[in-house]
Amino acid sequence: MLSRTANRAHLFYRVRKVDFKRRSMKTVFIYEDGIYPWDQVTHSDDKDFLTLTLINHEIKEAWPSWCKFEFLLKEKWPFRVTWGTYGIKPYRKAMEYVTIKEFSKKAGPRDILLKNKVTSVYSYIQQLNTPSTETAPSTLGSACNSIRLMIQNERTAELSQRLSALDYVSTIDDFRLILFNSSTLSIRNGKVPGAKEHYSFKEKK
Repeated sequence: MLSRTANRAHLFYRVRKVDFKRRSMKTVFIYEDGIYPWDQVTHSDDKDFLTLTLINHEIKEAWPSWCKFEFLLKEKWPFRVTWGTYGIKPYRKAMEYVTIKEFSKKAGPRDILLKNKVTSVYSYIQQLNTPSTETAPSTLGSACNSIRLMIQNERTAELSQRLSALDYVSTIDDFRLILFNSSTLSIRNGKVPGAKEHYSFKEKK
């Protein structure tokens, strides 16, 4: 989301597929002022934010367009991380131990395990070092459980503190929390089944 104000610039990207009779198409870019999560009825027209949606039949067909666009954005937001959630509260100490152990086995030196102090749900921040051109679109993860962020520097202390308050990402307030200043962009996967994808595309044609 790019903002209209001097001190705030936010980007929120959606990469989506559309479900209609198959025919060859180029990736469509839709620009909207505000925050528009495609899976929510409630949107925000706050002009401090900008949503750019990439649409094609399949995520893999929109992916090359996104990779080219990401390359341009890297000049200002050179570092990439993924936030993901484990989604459920560990009800027993054994579950908590397994969560921590599994994270430790896969974590890189700068990856961070987070814990929501209110709900006790664990989430994580994973550093991304491989270019998007060398990864599959599936690395974006699922819509509510994972979100990719482009950031201006590697100091993630404030970002980590804010993201630890999340269990999932879906509401307007969740995106406001993530996009708290101009140092962060978010990229979200839209590849899920359901009528909302088709409906959203038709509304915006």
